[in-house]
Amino acid sequence: MKLYKFLYSLVIPFFRALYRVKITGREKIPEGAAVVCANHTSMLDAFFVAMVFGVKEPLIFMGKIEVFRIPVIGPLLRRIQAIPVDRGSTSMSTLREAIGRLKEGRKVMIFPEGTRVREENADVSGAKTGAAMIACRGAAPMIPVYVSAKKRIFGRVDVIVGAPVATDSFEGSGSAKYKAVVENVFGEILRLGNGGAK
Repeated sequence: MKLYKFLYSLVIPFFRALYRVKITGREKIPEGAAVVCANHTSMLDAFFVAMVFGVKEPLIFMGKIEVFRIPVIGPLLRRIQAIPVDRGSTSMSTLREAIGRLKEGRKVMIFPEGTRVREENADVSGAKTGAAMIACRGAAPMIPVYVSAKKRIFGRVDVIVGAPVATDSFEGSGSAKYKAVVENVFGEILRLGNGGAK
């Protein structure tokens, strides 16, 4: 992942110069495979989540397929093993690729809402089950991450990591289980945003 490290060293210092980023809860990150889930209020959120994990654990980002069609950006995303998602009809090959990355011990990053949502409109019911399906089938925990919605230049941006959620601790199977898991995780993200970090 030399390209990921190169891009990280190029882009992240720029963000650190523009924003006062405060990361809380990094010690809660487990080793090995996990599905990283964050709220999504800005196109910048992925960069702030990447800061949490650094270059030692390059994240596998899942993002809308439209971004992958942008010249230069699309090929770069594919070279760092990012996974395109067609929000209209997520294919089994996409799910298998994400699960495969988990089986390799990697961390896959997903925005459960699937699109940007204003913080005041965020609700557990808006979280899609795909993130939980990938985590459950990949036998991996889910890591809730909250990124503050306010991102003013030279202002503070809080990035808070919550305790990992063990997907195998939920009963049931199929869509009902996925729904319960993702709503639990997204509820934790909202709690972190409301001052619930310990």
